[in-house]
Amino acid sequence: MTTPHVTRCTDRYFRRAIYGFDPDIVDFPEQALLTGIVQGYCPICLSLADDLHRDSPLRSCQHTAALLETLTLKEMWDNYGVVGDIIPFTADFPRADIHELISVDLLHQIIKGTFKDHIVDWVELYIKQVNEPAEAECILADIDRW
Repeated sequence: MTTPHVTRCTDRYFRRAIYGFDPDIVDFPEQALLTGIVQGYCPICLSLADDLHRDSPLRSCQHTAALLETLTLKEMWDNYGVVGDIIPFTADFPRADIHELISVDLLHQIIKGTFKDHIVDWVELYIKQVNEPAEAECILADIDRW
């Protein structure tokens, strides 16, 4: 990943290319695993779990390596939200930092926010307005089984 390779491009010309990585879009539990952070902490910046809205320095593999050299695993977990015994798979890649490759889990947030929080509530309200209370509860119980 540091040495250029001669590659034939789609325009039929040959060019030297150095291959790299694109951002990775995964749901939050997988982001936590890939970046080696504690669930609830930001995989991109150093914000604490209870203060995710403040401006914080960005995470990096170099920062995690420095923490590994100076702190115990418990201190890393408690103070920085880093799981010290999980090393990101990009740690040895020359120009790839997993914290820079992770994208925000916006897709899942939008789907959950739109579908679960609004549409499901609207359907439940509609069923209760259109049906008798006992029948509505029966319909909702049947839906909950699925």
